[in-house]
Order: sequence, then C-alpha cells, then structure tokens
Amino acid sequence: MKERTARATLLVLIGLFFGAFAVSACDFAFNYDEITAPVGTVGEIGVRVQKTHNNCTMTDQFDYQFAWENLQILGETPWKEVGPQLYEKWFKVSLSASGEGFLKISKTCSKEGYEEAILPVTVTEGAADGAFLQALSGTYPFESAEDLSVNTVIGAVHLEEELLTIGDFQVLLPTIPIGLEDYLGEARLYYTSGEERTEPLLLVNEDFLYRFDHLAIDASSQ
Repeated sequence: MKERTARATLLVLIGLFFGAFAVSACDFAFNYDEITAPVGTVGEIGVRVQKTHNNCTMTDQFDYQFAWENLQILGETPWKEVGPQLYEKWFKVSLSASGEGFLKISKTCSKEGYEEAILPVTVTEGAADGAFLQALSGTYPFESAEDLSVNTVIGAVHLEEELLTIGDFQVLLPTIPIGLEDYLGEARLYYTSGEERTEPLLLVNEDFLYRFDHLAIDASSQ
C-alpha cells in the first residue's frame, strides 16, 4: 500500500499533463515543463519529435541521444508515429538521487547541426510514506515475484566493473546506474537468492536509491 501511494505522486501529474504536448521551435518537446518529486518516485516521461524536413539526412531517422542525471531509466517504448512527421516515445523512470537532475534529448544532422532539449528534474527528500525511507529502514518497498525471497545486507561498497562487493557479499550487477561508478561508502543491498541465481534488487543509502528489481523479475518470468 505504501508503494502505491509513493507511485501516485508522479502518476497523478502525468494525468494532468497528458495530451499537453506543444512542439517547440527546436523540434523536441517533453510532456512536462519540469518535474519536482521525492526520491524513489516512479512515473513516465514522454518525449515528442517533430521532423521539419521531409528528407531526413540522418542515417537512422531515430538516431537521437539521451542523457540523464539523478534518475534511472527502468524501461522505454519504441518510437511511434502519432501524426504527420510527429513521433513519440515514453520512458519509465525512477528518481534515484536528491538534487537537480535532467533528462536530455539531442541530435546532430547535416541540415541543422546540433540541437537539444532538456527537461529539468528536481528530486526532493524522500516522502514519509515513500519507497526511499522504507528501504533505508530495512523494509523492502516493492512487490516481488512470488518465487523470489528477499534478503538484505549492509556494508562498505566496492564496485569493480560489474562486480559489486558489500562487506563479504558479492553480486554481479546487470547494469551500472549513473553515479554509482565512483561511489565509496556504505549502503544497504536487497537481493534475491535461489538455487540457480543470486540477483540484486535494490541498493540504497542516504544519498541514492538504485533499482534492479525490474530486471530480476523480467528474468524470472522467462
């Protein structure tokens, strides 16, 4: 129940802004002007691209680059044409660290050169009933597959390529969140351990919340 409350914060905002795309002169538009929400909040961000040239000079017409900070990309849709030369894509995101962040789309083409658009994201402290503070206190805040048992360990963090070490415990990470590469300090790891695999679910400390559970659950359903 607490997790559903945390998710509602951003999902309600999506309901208010959905359909409010206004394509700007730079050809890119997000479904928000900006986002402010607590760390650990999950929701969706949409981006639209209006192509202004009938003959696109990019080798791949969807060769757009994305960059982000203080958030994680948990999933994304393929590009979909929603109007004449108008394309749309959605990202499922988790706000992962307090502070000022962003989601940026950019492109470089022979006709117009480099163009970008940036969605400012302000990540505030964790909500009292949200996933972040639950995880810090030792309670795993997200649903897990029925066959996955959740364990936890706390200790000093050391990352060497994909191998994460916390105290005496080691596990391979399926992806390296931006910001974790250079982190030195303590954190709490939630993980699942079965007969055939041990997989990370969530890494959290007072500075960040990084999720891996969507990857573990996807793997368990295959």
